Amino acid sequence: MPVTVVQQDWGAQLGYDAAAVWKAWAPDLDHRLTRAGHFMAEEAPDEITTAIQSLLTR
Repeated sequence: MPVTVVQQDWGAQLGYDAAAVWKAWAPDLDHRLTRAGHFMAEEAPDEITTAIQSLLTR
C-alpha cells in the first residue's frame, strides 16, 4: 500500500528522520518535506493537495 508522509522541514533539521521510521512499515513510501507548520493543509494547501493527489494516483 502506498504511503505519503509529509514532514515539517524543521523536524528534519533537528535530526528526526520520519522516512526511516515509516520505511519499516511502508516500503512504497513517498516522503516529502514542507515549510508549513502544524496546520499544513491550511498553511500550504496547494502543496498538500499535490501530495494527496500524487498518493491517490499511486
